Amino acid sequence: PEPTRASSLIDQQRETADYSLVIVGAGLIGSAAARHAALGAAPGSRIALVGPSEPQGRQPGEWGAFGAHHDEGRITRCTDPDPTWALLAQRSIDRYAEIEEQSGVQFFSEVGHLAVGPAGAPLLVARAANAAAQGVPHELLDAAALRERYPYLFFPAGAAGVWEPRRSGHISARRLVTAQISAAQRCVRPGVAFERVDESAVAVEEEAAKAAAGTEQATGEAEGEAPAPSYRVLLRDGRELRAARVLLCCGAFTNGPSRLVPVPLRLSNFTTQTVHFSLGDGDAARFEGMPSVIAKFPTWWAYLLPPIRYPDGRTVLKLGGARVEDASAPAARLDAAGRTPGRGGTRPLPEPSDLLTWYRSGGDAAARCEMEGMLHELVPGLQPLEVRSDACANCRTETGLPLVGKVRGQLYAAAGGNGLAAKSSDEIGRLAALAALGSLCCGEGGLQRWQEPDYESELLARERFAPC
Repeated sequence: PEPTRASSLIDQQRETADYSLVIVGAGLIGSAAARHAALGAAPGSRIALVGPSEPQGRQPGEWGAFGAHHDEGRITRCTDPDPTWALLAQRSIDRYAEIEEQSGVQFFSEVGHLAVGPAGAPLLVARAANAAAQGVPHELLDAAALRERYPYLFFPAGAAGVWEPRRSGHISARRLVTAQISAAQRCVRPGVAFERVDESAVAVEEEAAKAAAGTEQATGEAEGEAPAPSYRVLLRDGRELRAARVLLCCGAFTNGPSRLVPVPLRLSNFTTQTVHFSLGDGDAARFEGMPSVIAKFPTWWAYLLPPIRYPDGRTVLKLGGARVEDASAPAARLDAAGRTPGRGGTRPLPEPSDLLTWYRSGGDAAARCEMEGMLHELVPGLQPLEVRSDACANCRTETGLPLVGKVRGQLYAAAGGNGLAAKSSDEIGRLAALAALGSLCCGEGGLQRWQEPDYESELLARERFAPC
Protein backbone atom coordinates (compact mmCIF):
# COMPACT_ATOMS: atom_id res chain seq x y z
CA PRO A 1 0.00 0.00 0.00
CA GLU A 2 1.05 3.58 -0.66
CA PRO A 3 1.91 5.84 2.28
CA THR A 4 -0.84 8.20 3.39
CA ARG A 5 -0.55 11.82 4.56
CA ALA A 6 -2.82 11.48 7.57
CA SER A 7 0.10 12.01 9.96
CA SER A 8 0.60 15.50 8.48
CA LEU A 9 -2.69 16.56 10.08
CA ILE A 10 -0.80 17.13 13.32
CA ASP A 11 1.17 20.34 13.65
CA GLN A 12 4.45 19.10 15.04
CA GLN A 13 5.49 22.61 16.04
CA ARG A 14 2.83 23.04 18.73
CA GLU A 15 4.06 22.79 22.29
CA THR A 16 0.77 21.22 23.45
CA ALA A 17 -1.47 18.93 21.39
CA ASP A 18 -4.64 16.94 22.03
CA TYR A 19 -4.65 13.20 21.30
CA SER A 20 -7.22 10.44 21.59
CA LEU A 21 -4.47 8.06 22.72
CA VAL A 22 -0.81 8.52 23.62
CA ILE A 23 1.20 5.28 23.73
CA VAL A 24 4.30 5.64 25.90
CA GLY A 25 7.00 3.14 24.98
CA ALA A 26 8.10 2.50 21.40
CA GLY A 27 9.38 -1.03 21.85
CA LEU A 28 7.91 -4.33 20.71
CA ILE A 29 4.54 -4.09 22.47
CA GLY A 30 4.15 -0.31 22.16
CA SER A 31 4.87 -0.31 18.42
CA ALA A 32 2.43 -3.20 17.93
CA ALA A 33 -0.28 -1.35 19.85
CA ALA A 34 0.43 1.73 17.71
CA ARG A 35 -0.07 -0.21 14.46
CA HIS A 36 -3.35 -1.71 15.62
CA ALA A 37 -4.57 1.67 16.88
CA ALA A 38 -3.53 3.49 13.71
CA LEU A 39 -5.26 0.92 11.50
CA GLY A 40 -8.35 0.44 13.66
CA ALA A 41 -9.17 3.59 15.66
CA ALA A 42 -12.37 5.49 14.92
CA PRO A 43 -12.19 8.30 12.31
CA GLY A 44 -11.15 11.56 13.93
CA SER A 45 -8.80 9.80 16.36
CA ARG A 46 -5.30 11.15 16.90
CA ILE A 47 -2.69 8.62 18.00
CA ALA A 48 0.84 9.33 19.20
CA LEU A 49 3.63 6.84 19.88
CA VAL A 50 6.22 8.25 22.29
CA GLY A 51 9.68 6.84 22.91
CA PRO A 52 13.33 7.41 22.01
CA SER A 53 15.01 5.68 19.09
CA GLU A 54 17.80 3.19 19.76
CA PRO A 55 21.09 4.98 20.60
CA GLN A 56 23.71 4.78 17.86
CA GLY A 57 27.49 4.91 17.88
CA ARG A 58 28.02 4.80 21.65
CA GLN A 59 28.91 2.20 24.25
CA PRO A 60 26.12 0.86 26.53
CA GLY A 61 27.52 2.76 29.52
CA GLU A 62 26.92 6.04 27.69
CA TRP A 63 23.34 5.30 26.64
CA GLY A 64 20.35 7.10 28.07
CA ALA A 65 17.72 4.83 26.51
CA PHE A 66 17.50 1.07 26.82
CA GLY A 67 15.21 -1.60 25.42
CA ALA A 68 14.93 -5.35 25.03
CA HIS A 69 14.36 -4.82 21.29
CA HIS A 70 17.85 -3.42 20.68
CA ASP A 71 19.03 -6.72 19.18
CA GLU A 72 18.80 -8.87 16.05
CA GLY A 73 17.93 -12.30 17.45
CA ARG A 74 14.79 -13.39 19.31
CA ILE A 75 13.41 -16.93 19.18
CA THR A 76 9.93 -17.36 17.74
CA ARG A 77 7.84 -20.51 17.90
CA CYS A 78 4.23 -21.68 18.07
CA THR A 79 4.84 -24.31 20.74
CA ASP A 80 5.10 -23.58 24.47
CA PRO A 81 4.54 -25.49 27.71
CA ASP A 82 1.92 -22.87 28.59
CA PRO A 83 -1.15 -22.87 26.27
CA THR A 84 -1.82 -19.13 26.73
CA TRP A 85 1.67 -18.15 25.63
CA ALA A 86 1.37 -20.61 22.75
CA LEU A 87 -1.85 -18.91 21.62
CA LEU A 88 -0.36 -15.41 21.96
CA ALA A 89 2.55 -16.54 19.82
CA GLN A 90 0.40 -18.22 17.17
CA ARG A 91 -1.83 -15.18 16.71
CA SER A 92 1.21 -12.93 16.37
CA ILE A 93 3.04 -15.25 13.96
CA ASP A 94 -0.12 -15.43 11.83
CA ARG A 95 0.29 -11.68 11.21
CA TYR A 96 4.04 -11.59 10.51
CA ALA A 97 3.53 -11.69 6.73
CA GLU A 98 0.90 -8.95 6.94
CA ILE A 99 3.24 -6.69 8.91
CA GLU A 100 6.10 -7.33 6.47
CA GLU A 101 3.83 -6.52 3.52
CA GLN A 102 2.43 -3.34 5.08
CA SER A 103 5.85 -2.05 6.08
CA GLY A 104 8.17 -3.38 3.41
CA VAL A 105 10.48 -4.56 6.24
CA GLN A 106 11.52 -8.22 6.52
CA PHE A 107 12.12 -9.40 10.10
CA PHE A 108 11.16 -13.11 10.26
CA SER A 109 13.53 -16.02 9.45
CA GLU A 110 11.60 -19.28 9.24
CA VAL A 111 14.41 -21.70 10.13
CA GLY A 112 12.38 -23.83 12.55
CA HIS A 113 12.67 -24.36 16.30
CA LEU A 114 14.02 -27.20 18.43
CA ALA A 115 13.17 -27.72 22.13
CA VAL A 116 15.42 -30.22 23.91
CA GLY A 117 15.48 -31.81 27.37
CA PRO A 118 15.60 -35.16 29.13
CA ALA A 119 13.24 -37.65 27.53
CA GLY A 120 9.94 -37.52 29.40
CA ALA A 121 10.69 -34.18 31.12
CA PRO A 122 7.43 -32.42 32.15
CA LEU A 123 8.12 -29.22 30.19
CA LEU A 124 8.95 -31.18 27.03
CA VAL A 125 5.85 -33.35 27.40
CA ALA A 126 3.67 -30.26 27.99
CA ARG A 127 5.09 -28.55 24.92
CA ALA A 128 4.31 -31.54 22.72
CA ALA A 129 0.84 -31.91 24.21
CA ASN A 130 -0.03 -28.25 23.62
CA ALA A 131 1.30 -28.46 20.07
CA ALA A 132 -0.93 -31.47 19.36
CA ALA A 133 -3.98 -29.84 20.99
CA GLN A 134 -3.53 -26.61 19.03
CA GLY A 135 -2.75 -28.26 15.70
CA VAL A 136 0.88 -27.10 15.48
CA PRO A 137 2.95 -29.32 13.14
CA HIS A 138 5.77 -30.90 15.14
CA GLU A 139 7.92 -34.00 15.36
CA LEU A 140 9.30 -35.86 18.37
CA LEU A 141 13.01 -36.69 18.14
CA ASP A 142 14.95 -39.18 20.24
CA ALA A 143 18.67 -38.96 21.04
CA ALA A 144 19.70 -40.77 17.86
CA ALA A 145 17.59 -38.49 15.67
CA LEU A 146 19.06 -35.41 17.36
CA ARG A 147 22.61 -36.61 16.66
CA GLU A 148 21.80 -37.39 13.05
CA ARG A 149 20.05 -34.10 12.24
CA TYR A 150 22.26 -31.76 14.26
CA PRO A 151 25.77 -33.22 14.29
CA TYR A 152 27.23 -29.84 15.31
CA LEU A 153 25.23 -29.78 18.58
CA PHE A 154 26.10 -31.87 21.63
CA PHE A 155 23.32 -32.83 24.07
CA PRO A 156 23.56 -35.06 27.17
CA ALA A 157 22.73 -38.76 26.95
CA GLY A 158 19.03 -39.48 27.07
CA ALA A 159 18.04 -36.21 25.41
CA ALA A 160 14.87 -35.86 23.36
CA GLY A 161 13.46 -33.02 21.32
CA VAL A 162 10.33 -31.43 19.90
CA TRP A 163 11.03 -30.16 16.38
CA GLU A 164 8.76 -27.43 15.01
CA PRO A 165 9.52 -27.00 11.29
CA ARG A 166 7.16 -24.20 10.21
CA ARG A 167 6.09 -20.75 11.44
CA SER A 168 9.08 -20.73 13.78
CA GLY A 169 12.72 -19.72 13.90
CA HIS A 170 13.82 -16.25 14.88
CA ILE A 171 12.93 -12.59 14.40
CA SER A 172 14.95 -9.40 14.38
CA ALA A 173 13.49 -7.51 17.32
CA ARG A 174 14.72 -4.12 16.14
CA ARG A 175 13.41 -4.69 12.59
CA LEU A 176 10.04 -5.83 13.94
CA VAL A 177 9.74 -2.52 15.81
CA THR A 178 10.73 -0.66 12.64
CA ALA A 179 8.15 -2.65 10.67
CA GLN A 180 5.33 -1.96 13.12
CA ILE A 181 5.97 1.78 13.13
CA SER A 182 6.38 1.91 9.35
CA ALA A 183 3.11 0.01 8.86
CA ALA A 184 1.32 2.42 11.21
CA GLN A 185 2.64 5.38 9.22
CA ARG A 186 2.01 3.92 5.76
CA CYS A 187 -1.36 2.26 6.35
CA VAL A 188 -3.01 4.53 8.91
CA ARG A 189 -6.79 4.44 8.52
CA PRO A 190 -8.33 7.36 6.59
CA GLY A 191 -9.46 10.02 9.02
CA VAL A 192 -7.00 8.87 11.71
CA ALA A 193 -3.82 10.84 12.45
CA PHE A 194 -0.71 9.02 13.65
CA GLU A 195 2.45 10.68 14.93
CA ARG A 196 5.76 9.17 16.01
CA VAL A 197 7.28 11.28 18.82
CA ASP A 198 10.98 10.42 19.13
CA GLU A 199 11.52 11.47 22.75
CA SER A 200 11.40 10.05 26.28
CA ALA A 201 8.42 10.60 28.56
CA VAL A 202 9.44 11.70 32.05
CA ALA A 203 5.99 11.80 33.64
CA VAL A 204 2.29 11.13 33.11
CA GLU A 205 0.02 13.42 35.11
CA GLU A 206 -3.72 13.18 35.51
CA GLU A 207 -5.34 16.58 35.17
CA ALA A 208 -6.84 17.68 38.48
CA ALA A 209 -10.25 18.65 37.12
CA LYS A 210 -10.69 15.30 35.43
CA ALA A 211 -9.52 13.39 38.48
CA ALA A 212 -12.04 15.21 40.67
CA ALA A 213 -14.89 14.43 38.30
CA GLY A 214 -13.93 10.78 38.00
CA THR A 215 -12.77 8.97 34.89
CA GLU A 216 -14.80 5.76 34.79
CA GLN A 217 -16.54 6.59 31.52
CA ALA A 218 -17.04 4.39 28.51
CA THR A 219 -14.08 4.08 26.18
CA GLY A 220 -15.71 2.97 22.93
CA GLU A 221 -15.92 5.73 20.34
CA ALA A 222 -18.95 4.07 18.77
CA GLU A 223 -21.13 5.19 21.70
CA GLY A 224 -20.34 8.90 21.39
CA GLU A 225 -17.59 11.45 21.35
CA ALA A 226 -14.22 10.64 22.84
CA PRO A 227 -13.71 11.98 26.37
CA ALA A 228 -11.99 15.33 26.81
CA PRO A 229 -8.22 15.22 27.41
CA SER A 230 -7.52 14.09 30.95
CA TYR A 231 -3.77 13.38 31.02
CA ARG A 232 -0.58 15.26 30.40
CA VAL A 233 2.44 13.37 29.08
CA LEU A 234 5.57 15.37 29.86
CA LEU A 235 8.53 14.85 27.55
CA ARG A 236 12.24 15.14 28.34
CA ASP A 237 12.64 18.04 25.89
CA GLY A 238 9.97 20.10 27.72
CA ARG A 239 7.04 19.44 25.43
CA GLU A 240 3.69 18.35 26.80
CA LEU A 241 1.10 16.12 25.13
CA ARG A 242 -2.51 16.21 26.33
CA ALA A 243 -4.36 12.93 25.95
CA ALA A 244 -7.80 11.47 26.56
CA ARG A 245 -6.17 8.11 27.22
CA VAL A 246 -2.62 6.92 27.89
CA LEU A 247 -1.27 3.42 27.29
CA LEU A 248 2.03 2.55 29.00
CA CYS A 249 4.16 -0.04 27.18
CA CYS A 250 7.45 0.49 29.01
CA GLY A 251 8.41 -3.02 30.05
CA ALA A 252 10.97 -3.11 32.85
CA PHE A 253 10.80 0.69 33.10
CA THR A 254 7.06 0.88 33.86
CA ASN A 255 7.57 1.58 37.58
CA GLY A 256 10.46 4.00 37.12
CA PRO A 257 12.62 5.96 37.00
CA SER A 258 10.11 8.11 35.06
CA ARG A 259 6.88 9.00 36.91
CA LEU A 260 4.41 7.06 34.78
CA VAL A 261 2.07 5.18 37.15
CA PRO A 262 0.25 6.49 40.25
CA VAL A 263 1.20 3.35 42.18
CA PRO A 264 3.73 0.65 41.20
CA LEU A 265 2.34 -2.28 39.25
CA ARG A 266 3.03 -5.86 40.38
CA LEU A 267 6.15 -6.27 38.27
CA SER A 268 9.56 -7.67 39.22
CA ASN A 269 12.70 -7.06 37.20
CA PHE A 270 15.53 -9.58 36.89
CA THR A 271 18.87 -9.56 35.12
CA THR A 272 19.36 -11.43 31.88
CA GLN A 273 22.54 -11.76 29.88
CA THR A 274 23.76 -13.27 26.64
CA VAL A 275 27.13 -14.07 25.10
CA HIS A 276 27.83 -13.35 21.42
CA PHE A 277 30.39 -15.38 19.44
CA SER A 278 31.45 -13.61 16.24
CA LEU A 279 32.07 -16.32 13.63
CA GLY A 280 34.31 -16.54 10.62
CA ASP A 281 33.03 -17.85 7.30
CA GLY A 282 34.15 -21.42 8.01
CA ASP A 283 32.35 -21.71 11.33
CA ALA A 284 29.26 -19.97 10.00
CA ALA A 285 29.02 -22.44 7.10
CA ARG A 286 28.85 -25.38 9.54
CA PHE A 287 25.48 -24.20 10.80
CA GLU A 288 23.62 -23.94 7.52
CA GLY A 289 19.94 -24.62 8.24
CA MET A 290 20.35 -24.50 12.03
CA PRO A 291 17.10 -23.85 13.95
CA SER A 292 16.66 -21.77 17.07
CA VAL A 293 17.13 -23.95 20.16
CA ILE A 294 15.86 -24.02 23.76
CA ALA A 295 17.47 -26.65 26.01
CA LYS A 296 16.53 -27.37 29.66
CA PHE A 297 18.37 -30.03 31.66
CA PRO A 298 18.71 -30.76 35.40
CA THR A 299 22.00 -28.88 35.79
CA TRP A 300 21.77 -26.21 33.08
CA TRP A 301 19.44 -24.35 30.74
CA ALA A 302 20.17 -22.39 27.57
CA TYR A 303 18.71 -20.87 24.47
CA LEU A 304 20.72 -20.64 21.28
CA LEU A 305 20.23 -18.60 18.11
CA PRO A 306 21.72 -19.71 14.77
CA PRO A 307 24.31 -17.45 13.12
CA ILE A 308 22.72 -14.05 12.41
CA ARG A 309 24.21 -11.14 10.50
CA TYR A 310 24.27 -8.00 12.67
CA PRO A 311 24.18 -4.42 11.33
CA ASP A 312 27.88 -3.93 12.10
CA GLY A 313 28.78 -6.83 9.77
CA ARG A 314 29.42 -9.50 12.43
CA THR A 315 27.94 -12.98 12.05
CA VAL A 316 26.85 -13.84 15.59
CA LEU A 317 26.05 -17.12 17.34
CA LYS A 318 24.22 -16.08 20.52
CA LEU A 319 23.58 -18.00 23.74
CA GLY A 320 21.79 -17.16 26.97
CA GLY A 321 21.64 -19.51 29.92
CA ALA A 322 23.25 -20.68 33.15
CA ARG A 323 24.30 -23.69 35.14
CA VAL A 324 21.93 -24.62 37.96
CA GLU A 325 23.30 -25.85 41.29
CA ASP A 326 19.95 -27.23 42.50
CA ALA A 327 19.31 -30.17 40.19
CA SER A 328 15.53 -29.90 40.71
CA ALA A 329 15.30 -26.17 39.85
CA PRO A 330 14.30 -26.35 36.16
CA ALA A 331 11.42 -28.74 36.91
CA ALA A 332 10.25 -27.39 40.27
CA ARG A 333 8.52 -24.26 41.56
CA LEU A 334 7.50 -23.28 38.05
CA ASP A 335 5.27 -20.27 37.53
CA ALA A 336 2.62 -20.10 34.80
CA ALA A 337 5.29 -19.22 32.24
CA GLY A 338 7.33 -22.32 33.03
CA ARG A 339 10.03 -20.38 34.87
CA THR A 340 11.50 -20.45 38.36
CA PRO A 341 11.62 -17.11 40.26
CA GLY A 342 15.22 -17.60 41.39
CA ARG A 343 16.65 -19.73 38.63
CA GLY A 344 20.38 -19.74 37.99
CA GLY A 345 21.87 -16.94 35.94
CA THR A 346 19.50 -14.21 37.12
CA ARG A 347 19.20 -11.90 40.10
CA PRO A 348 16.55 -9.34 41.07
CA LEU A 349 16.75 -5.64 40.20
CA PRO A 350 14.48 -4.17 42.88
CA GLU A 351 15.04 -0.46 42.18
CA PRO A 352 14.97 1.58 38.95
CA SER A 353 18.55 2.66 39.69
CA ASP A 354 19.57 -1.02 39.77
CA LEU A 355 18.00 -1.50 36.35
CA LEU A 356 19.93 1.39 34.82
CA THR A 357 23.20 0.29 36.40
CA TRP A 358 22.74 -3.24 35.08
CA TYR A 359 22.02 -2.14 31.51
CA ARG A 360 25.05 0.14 31.51
CA SER A 361 27.34 -2.58 32.88
CA GLY A 362 27.16 -4.79 29.80
CA GLY A 363 26.69 -7.81 32.07
CA ASP A 364 28.47 -9.82 34.74
CA ALA A 365 32.01 -11.04 33.99
CA ALA A 366 31.57 -14.36 35.80
CA ALA A 367 28.31 -15.09 33.97
CA ARG A 368 29.99 -14.28 30.67
CA CYS A 369 32.75 -16.81 31.37
CA GLU A 370 30.18 -19.43 32.38
CA MET A 371 28.17 -18.94 29.20
CA GLU A 372 31.31 -19.04 27.05
CA GLY A 373 32.07 -22.46 28.49
CA MET A 374 28.50 -23.62 27.95
CA LEU A 375 28.54 -22.54 24.33
CA HIS A 376 31.81 -24.38 23.68
CA GLU A 377 30.31 -27.53 25.26
CA LEU A 378 27.04 -27.28 23.34
CA VAL A 379 28.77 -26.48 20.04
CA PRO A 380 32.20 -28.18 20.12
CA GLY A 381 35.05 -26.93 17.95
CA LEU A 382 34.06 -23.25 17.74
CA GLN A 383 36.82 -20.76 17.01
CA PRO A 384 35.18 -17.36 17.58
CA LEU A 385 36.80 -14.25 16.16
CA GLU A 386 35.48 -12.20 19.07
CA VAL A 387 33.36 -12.73 22.19
CA ARG A 388 31.00 -10.07 23.56
CA SER A 389 28.44 -9.95 26.34
CA ASP A 390 25.13 -8.09 26.44
CA ALA A 391 22.94 -7.14 29.41
CA CYS A 392 19.15 -7.03 29.30
CA ALA A 393 16.27 -7.30 31.78
CA ASN A 394 13.35 -9.67 32.28
CA CYS A 395 10.15 -8.02 33.55
CA ARG A 396 8.11 -10.71 35.32
CA THR A 397 4.60 -10.88 36.73
CA GLU A 398 3.10 -12.95 39.54
CA THR A 399 0.86 -14.85 37.12
CA GLY A 400 3.44 -15.49 34.43
CA LEU A 401 1.18 -13.65 31.96
CA PRO A 402 1.58 -10.05 30.80
CA LEU A 403 -0.40 -7.33 32.54
CA VAL A 404 -2.71 -5.73 29.97
CA GLY A 405 -5.58 -3.40 30.79
CA LYS A 406 -6.75 -0.48 32.89
CA VAL A 407 -4.61 0.89 35.73
CA ARG A 408 -7.19 3.51 36.69
CA GLY A 409 -9.34 6.07 34.92
CA GLN A 410 -8.18 6.20 31.32
CA LEU A 411 -4.62 5.11 32.11
CA TYR A 412 -3.77 1.67 30.72
CA ALA A 413 -0.68 -0.54 30.72
CA ALA A 414 0.79 -3.50 28.88
CA ALA A 415 3.91 -4.83 30.58
CA GLY A 416 5.49 -7.97 31.99
CA GLY A 417 6.80 -10.04 29.10
CA ASN A 418 8.26 -12.72 31.42
CA GLY A 419 11.05 -13.30 28.90
CA LEU A 420 8.53 -14.66 26.39
CA ALA A 421 6.94 -11.63 24.74
CA ALA A 422 9.07 -10.70 21.72
CA LYS A 423 7.56 -13.31 19.41
CA SER A 424 4.07 -12.66 20.83
CA SER A 425 4.24 -8.88 20.91
CA ASP A 426 1.81 -8.21 18.06
CA GLU A 427 -1.09 -9.98 19.79
CA ILE A 428 -0.22 -8.42 23.15
CA GLY A 429 -0.17 -5.03 21.43
CA ARG A 430 -3.55 -5.72 19.82
CA LEU A 431 -5.07 -6.57 23.19
CA ALA A 432 -3.52 -3.43 24.66
CA ALA A 433 -5.00 -1.25 21.90
CA LEU A 434 -8.40 -2.88 22.43
CA ALA A 435 -8.21 -2.25 26.17
CA ALA A 436 -7.28 1.42 25.71
CA LEU A 437 -9.70 2.28 22.88
CA GLY A 438 -12.56 -0.06 23.73
CA SER A 439 -12.87 -1.31 20.16
CA LEU A 440 -10.98 -1.47 16.87
CA CYS A 441 -12.50 -1.22 13.42
CA CYS A 442 -11.83 -4.14 11.11
CA GLY A 443 -12.96 -5.34 7.71
CA GLU A 444 -16.08 -3.85 6.18
CA GLY A 445 -17.49 -1.91 9.09
CA GLY A 446 -16.81 -4.62 11.66
CA LEU A 447 -15.62 -4.03 15.22
CA GLN A 448 -13.21 -5.98 17.39
CA ARG A 449 -13.89 -5.91 21.12
CA TRP A 450 -12.09 -7.61 23.96
CA GLN A 451 -14.91 -9.53 25.59
CA GLU A 452 -15.16 -11.60 28.78
CA PRO A 453 -13.99 -14.14 27.76
CA ASP A 454 -12.13 -13.32 24.56
CA TYR A 455 -14.30 -13.73 21.50
CA GLU A 456 -12.26 -16.70 20.30
CA SER A 457 -10.59 -18.24 23.33
CA GLU A 458 -11.18 -18.17 27.07
CA LEU A 459 -7.39 -18.32 27.47
CA LEU A 460 -7.34 -14.61 26.56
CA ALA A 461 -10.12 -13.45 28.86
CA ARG A 462 -9.52 -9.86 30.00
CA GLU A 463 -9.59 -10.72 33.68
CA ARG A 464 -6.57 -13.02 33.30
CA PHE A 465 -4.40 -10.04 32.28
CA ALA A 466 -5.83 -7.29 34.53
CA PRO A 467 -3.06 -5.07 35.99
CA CYS A 468 -5.09 -4.16 39.08
